[in-house]
Amino acid sequence: MSQPIPIAAPPAGSSHIQGLRDNLLAYLEYLASQGDFLRIKLGPFSAYYVNHPDYVREVLVTQASKFHKPFAVKYTVKGLIGENLFSSDGDSWRALRKAMQPAFHMQRISSYTDVMVQYTLDMLESWQGKTTIDIPTAMMDLTMGITTKTLFDVDLRGNRAGDAVLEFLELFNERITSFVPVPGWLPLPRTRRMKHLIGIGDDLLQPIIDERKRTGADHGDLLSMLLQAQANDDTGILTDHQIRNEVLNLFAAGYEVAAYSAAFTLYCIAQHPDVEQRVLAEIDALGGKPITFDDVANLPYLEQVIKEAMRLYPVTATVARQSTEKIRIGYYELPKNATVLVAPWTLHRRPELFPNPEQFDPARFSSTNEERIPKNAYIPFSTGPRICIGNAFAMLQLRSTIATVLQHYRLQIPDTYEMQPVWRFNTRMEGGLPMQISARRPHTV
Repeated sequence: MSQPIPIAAPPAGSSHIQGLRDNLLAYLEYLASQGDFLRIKLGPFSAYYVNHPDYVREVLVTQASKFHKPFAVKYTVKGLIGENLFSSDGDSWRALRKAMQPAFHMQRISSYTDVMVQYTLDMLESWQGKTTIDIPTAMMDLTMGITTKTLFDVDLRGNRAGDAVLEFLELFNERITSFVPVPGWLPLPRTRRMKHLIGIGDDLLQPIIDERKRTGADHGDLLSMLLQAQANDDTGILTDHQIRNEVLNLFAAGYEVAAYSAAFTLYCIAQHPDVEQRVLAEIDALGGKPITFDDVANLPYLEQVIKEAMRLYPVTATVARQSTEKIRIGYYELPKNATVLVAPWTLHRRPELFPNPEQFDPARFSSTNEERIPKNAYIPFSTGPRICIGNAFAMLQLRSTIATVLQHYRLQIPDTYEMQPVWRFNTRMEGGLPMQISARRPHTV
């Protein structure tokens, strides 16, 4: 027998819609204070909020096939980028995932470590003579270089196409966080601008695809892997246009996640001198040479620190799904077409899962303690069959780039700075993160 789903009261002096739009992170914490499974009335519509590992498992793992991406999200993404792994569902998604998965096997992505480290060293060279760096901006620029180099072997740093991609992502984030699905065919000024920016990217990407297919050369990048998958694809799903869509999607999906995860991690390290001392000792034990893929495995404490930073400040603060039929979850029954919000931001702050949840404590992810964390309680990359396809790539980038930065520089937070996380499709720092830098190994930078 199902039970009525508790209805969430709106915030005092406000409404659920205002809460969603004005300060999503605070609104999610407000919902968490009311219960683990809630119905949110949004005018004539309803959404549902779940905040317990058991419910998360049902939505994202055991009954994942009965949920799709919400219509509004799919509509916005497909209208601008086209059908892709992020926006697709059902058989289309399964075929795309199967075709793309080999490009993200560790054997393949391990070869990208040298690119990640070299691009970080190039960034550090530009820091010489400076005393303060805005870390999110620096990490965004760094991730731009690493992502485009490993995706299709092109350096877009300072390139017109790179600037176009950055502008597009900002406009895209603004649109998708408005919670209003806008048809891609409407001739709005912002839509026209976004399509113009995508056209600049197409003008760069299509000749590369054409040349690769003509020569058959393997550049060791993800585009080469997708073209190899296309040659072996008997479904016909991996057309040139589909590959173009996937390259755009992979860039958009991973760009901010890696950059802001790095920024939050560096912030947490600087906030905790004892953690910083231990991280630096672990990195220094490598001997000061450029970080290699084998070295990354010898940085277990740094990995704990990164995981804890991603627990406390998950860049993907929410994961949304829409039911395709009536579904029973625990004692509750969801109607068809119900939009469900899973929120890593609040799930990671449940005190019975993570004692003293607002405290930064990398020991939670020691080899012994990590085993005790309940399944589906820690989901910075989501979970289940639709877990982020690039999660191993992102973790490799975070470990190699952060280790390289801290090999050469010490970063400190100005006394007057107060970090304020905000949600803009992803979790960011409001107003950036200016950090004071001092060289540790100036002769090697």
